[in-house]
Amino acid sequence: MRLAFVGVGGQGGSNLRGLAGHRFVAFADVDDAMAAPVYRDFPDVPRLRDFRRLLDAHAGGLDGVVVSTPDHSHHPIARAVMAAGLNVYVEKPLATTIWECRDLAAAARRHGVRSQLGVQGHRNGALRVLREWLDAGAIGPVRAVHLWTDRMQPARYGSADALAPGEIPPPTLDWGLWLADRPSRPYSPLYVPNRWRNWWDLGTGPLGDIGAHMFDVIEFALEAGFPDLVEAETPWRNAFTAPPWSRVRWDFPARGVRPPLVVHWCNGTRDGAFLRPESVPRLPAELIATSPNGMAFVGDDGTAFIPDMRASSTPRIFPSEREADVLAHRPPAYLPRPKGSHFDDWLDAIRDGRQSDANFDYGAPLTEVVLLGQLAQRTGHPVRWDRASMRAIGNPEADALARPPLRDGVAAFA
Repeated sequence: MRLAFVGVGGQGGSNLRGLAGHRFVAFADVDDAMAAPVYRDFPDVPRLRDFRRLLDAHAGGLDGVVVSTPDHSHHPIARAVMAAGLNVYVEKPLATTIWECRDLAAAARRHGVRSQLGVQGHRNGALRVLREWLDAGAIGPVRAVHLWTDRMQPARYGSADALAPGEIPPPTLDWGLWLADRPSRPYSPLYVPNRWRNWWDLGTGPLGDIGAHMFDVIEFALEAGFPDLVEAETPWRNAFTAPPWSRVRWDFPARGVRPPLVVHWCNGTRDGAFLRPESVPRLPAELIATSPNGMAFVGDDGTAFIPDMRASSTPRIFPSEREADVLAHRPPAYLPRPKGSHFDDWLDAIRDGRQSDANFDYGAPLTEVVLLGQLAQRTGHPVRWDRASMRAIGNPEADALARPPLRDGVAAFA
């Protein structure tokens, strides 16, 4: 397949190497220093700073474009890629706001392209096992899910209640292009490289970073849909950066035979220690204490535990006698086991003229649910979401945050 890459440093380099064996037509990256390892390893691939010039020069010779840039630039880049008639893969989270997510899903349908959201665990066989076990009643009806992650580490990402003091950007970085369609601000090393994620108008905090993976597991396993209510607890809030820790709760209504579901999230560091659930029914406390990331599905008859963020391993069942019974009478494996990687699914969709499993019609609603938690964090008020009108009932601050302010004079990005 003939592929181009926008963003080849960091995660972009990892994605590129995961697609070894395909034809790399062109690279675009605004940061020469971050891109240097890839440029060194692939010296013959044309490189540009402006992704728009890449599309102008190479769109006719491409099968797809992989976008692995900071969160805030996913929307303008992916939108332009699809407007050029090209298939697109975008790293998670799909975008930083709910409006952007919906706009990308609509653009993918409008242009008839094959899209994919980078939730790599969506192809895991263990995810199918979890769904099969829950469907078979291995732990009874599931009424709660507990999620936790050690992010955000303040030493790495920092917190601020104002924009960072401006500095002169290094010559290896095109700061204006890096900002994409976001309002102008002076360059600071507190944003680039790799520290942008904690700034609200550039990243999505730990919910976008890790929550996108975890809610992919929940949606696949339980078909949770959309919540009626989202609430958050944080030590403080401001307009600039995510807090060092948070607790968030999503209340989902009953779905068919599935009862109402409550999802509990916690992340970050409080009083020098990583924040974790105080307790989870039936789950040994030492597992909570020793797992930097965890997902616990609590049913009436047992708890299924996965010690990561992507359902990478077969769930453990507690109590142990319940697990012994499940293993002795394994539920039937009725879901097809995927062949190949998450990338393979996207590439096969391009070849076969179908949509991939995690296309934008799946990824946009998934990201919207995650971002509702971010709206509760940022406003400090409950979010009762009217999805049809894209409004938070009684929370006008959340309404304003659901659609981003864009930089004047950059209509080409929008």
